[in-house]
Amino acid sequence: MKNLNRLAIILLFITAATWGLSYSAQAKAMDTMSPLMFVFLRYLLGSLMLVPAILFFRKRPDKKLLSGGVICGICLAGGEILQQFGLLYTSAGKAGFLTALYVIMIPVIGVFIHKKSTWPIWCASLLSILGTYLLCSDDSFGTIGNLGDALMLICALFFAFQFIAIAKFAPGADALQLSAVQFATVAVVSGIAALIAGETCTVTNIAQTVWPLLFCGMIAIGIACTIQIAAQKYVHPATASIILSTASVFAVLWGWLLQDEHYSLMNLIGCGIIFAAVVLVQIPHKKSKSLL
Repeated sequence: MKNLNRLAIILLFITAATWGLSYSAQAKAMDTMSPLMFVFLRYLLGSLMLVPAILFFRKRPDKKLLSGGVICGICLAGGEILQQFGLLYTSAGKAGFLTALYVIMIPVIGVFIHKKSTWPIWCASLLSILGTYLLCSDDSFGTIGNLGDALMLICALFFAFQFIAIAKFAPGADALQLSAVQFATVAVVSGIAALIAGETCTVTNIAQTVWPLLFCGMIAIGIACTIQIAAQKYVHPATASIILSTASVFAVLWGWLLQDEHYSLMNLIGCGIIFAAVVLVQIPHKKSKSLL
């Protein structure tokens, strides 16, 4: 079990690194495609790429897996859609910080559903939030209180519930099938939202956005999100969320390596604090009742 836990942690870091790289792809995609349509297409692509693997193994999904995938998908869709709309009204720095609040929301929600977290998880969650604040903040961070900020807070709540839902359904489910149902649900919900918002998409839009779509749909979603579900079978959901919060750190690293972006000392200190939070949750300690 310890070996599986270590492998799961490594896989979660790989997922975080992939998500960090996808931020640049998502930002580039917004130049040639509307937000909700991009969410719809990348999740549709992510779900379709899993179909051959599911057909190859020929495992028939049961009702619990289908309902679990739909619940996870609705939570994920809510977070994705609210995040996209929130970005219309708030800065990227505040959006990154407020979205990351799901890290502390998970153990807080656990208190209300009588599933306690350990003290290292509480401390690491708070450290992760502090690190994210320093990483995302700049001279334009400003105050919190507009419509976009409110949407981001609700978005973080949806992501927190998605982590808890995965923790509940992943242990007894096939990761490929659960991922496919979750992604298909996000595609349906975001597609409906795009129609309601009046967003359209042409062949030209798709052609201009093909590389961000392929990376975000096939790699960041089809592969990385499936890895997340498989890995969360062996890792506490709060711990998983803290590890995955390093996606913002990897985003900084990729931006520096690939786009010649520059960051302040405060941003780099934030990166260090997030990594300290990840190390803290790996310290051996007395286990509390899991959220699983």
